[in-house]
Amino acid sequence: MVTRILTIFIAAMLGMPALGQAPDTGGYAKSLFGRLYPEDQSLAKGWETGLQALLDELKDSSEDQETLDAIPEFERLIEAEHLAFSIEELDGSWRMRSLQATDYGAFIYQYFPARIYPEAQAMVFDKNSGSQRHRGLMAQLDAETVFFVGALYYGYEDPRIYSAMTPGEVTEEQREFDAVAEIYKIGDNHFLMAFAPSANRFRLYEIRK
Repeated sequence: MVTRILTIFIAAMLGMPALGQAPDTGGYAKSLFGRLYPEDQSLAKGWETGLQALLDELKDSSEDQETLDAIPEFERLIEAEHLAFSIEELDGSWRMRSLQATDYGAFIYQYFPARIYPEAQAMVFDKNSGSQRHRGLMAQLDAETVFFVGALYYGYEDPRIYSAMTPGEVTEEQREFDAVAEIYKIGDNHFLMAFAPSANRFRLYEIRK
């Protein structure tokens, strides 16, 4: 089932006409970026500013000690220098933890195992453990950024794919699970994945060996 989903996803990405204007990148990256809905093409742009503003509000308003303890960890990742890297450095087995912030608070979850691996021309991101999971494709955007196109799913569900890759009419529910993100290198075997914010909700994955 998983292999079939990936095959459909990759074939759709390479064979379907682009929805929007792609950046001046290589053929595979250009095709993948071109599958993004226009509203997703900004990827995670501006997440640092928006997240810091939310954290500042939480510092002043929250009485939740878990939130107050988590804020410095979020700020450490916001401030981390982005290093040049190649997407091939992401190949392998990793552990990832989710950091999520909303108006209700800032929360850091435990590390779960995940994999990133090549499949045909694609690089597949596969976090298939924990209650909230992501699967999708990745490509190099520029010297300091890899981008992700995929979907969120829950542990009791089959993996989803980005809705633009599915046949037929796309529903609002499908779109709600779509996910795009930017990945940066912030240290030796240490990466940060920042998802596009949605309605003042922010999600990061801290990625380590």
